[in-house]
Amino acid sequence: MLAEVSRTVKQARGTISIGAYLLARQLARLKAGACEVVMKSTCTHPRLAALLLLMLFTVAGCDASTASVPSPQATTAPDSAQVRDLEQILAGGPTFKDPASSSVTVVISTKIPVVCAAAYGVDTSYGKLATDTDMAGGPHSDHHPLLTGLQPDTEYHIRLQGVGQDGTLYRSKDYTYRTPKEAPGSAKPEGPNLALLSRGAQVLGVSSNFGGGDNASGFGANKALDGDPATQWSSNGDGDKAWIEIGLAHSTHVTTIGFWTRTMGTSAQISLFRVVADGEGSAGQQGGKVYGPFKLDGAGSIQYFPVSFRGQRLRFEVVSSSGGNTGAVEIEVYGQP
Repeated sequence: MLAEVSRTVKQARGTISIGAYLLARQLARLKAGACEVVMKSTCTHPRLAALLLLMLFTVAGCDASTASVPSPQATTAPDSAQVRDLEQILAGGPTFKDPASSSVTVVISTKIPVVCAAAYGVDTSYGKLATDTDMAGGPHSDHHPLLTGLQPDTEYHIRLQGVGQDGTLYRSKDYTYRTPKEAPGSAKPEGPNLALLSRGAQVLGVSSNFGGGDNASGFGANKALDGDPATQWSSNGDGDKAWIEIGLAHSTHVTTIGFWTRTMGTSAQISLFRVVADGEGSAGQQGGKVYGPFKLDGAGSIQYFPVSFRGQRLRFEVVSSSGGNTGAVEIEVYGQP
């Protein structure tokens, strides 16, 4: 009788062990595929994709030192979803471009196409995630995730992670980066940002949205007025002909405008723009008065320009850029009724 019980227990243990092993392997395969699917979705739903990817990397184990699964037999083949050192595919970088007191762009290149993300925070628990701003949304070799929401003169920890087309996960060592001190005149103006959708502002017109989407799409014009630096408006390749016209809730004596250009590294970066107040069409048409041009010093953060005029309809026009899918991360307007 005791011998029979012993055999039954051993069989049960074996079944549980094999079942757990198979379940873990299936989870690993699902995790690898899900990471790639999530990153591909950044083109249409960047914030949702970033959140899901962070959950996968931290909860499902993408951010663990290894993604191997328990093996019931020593002869079991290794799982293809294990995390590998990013150094194996790193071709260049990381370097830090457009450093600002509140943001920085991380630039790296890889030997093979991967979808890329950067986990960052004030310690090695990280807590924030930046996805690549590439418009294709799929695997590629030149990467430039933008880290936002940073504090001046603060050290940050950064870990770069990628997913290959075969589902292989890559993870870098921990890097550190210190933000510069806040530059004089770069502080946010006092008072509310009147260009927020939540304050009654709206997009009255736009040259185009990436992929032909509407203003509420993943790179639609509304993203420039949502107050979220993790989203951005992109034109559909308009370059120097890109423009966006916004309407404030009320006629306002405008005292400051803020503009944050998007960038794709070698393209899509605006260097000069102008504003047409209460005018329709290009500068000088239908009574619109032109202000500027205003020069942008990099794409690391929003830049503010003092002005003095009254208006409710403001049209922001690109004067000079590096071409391509130009647009804006954020547009801000400050003033008094």
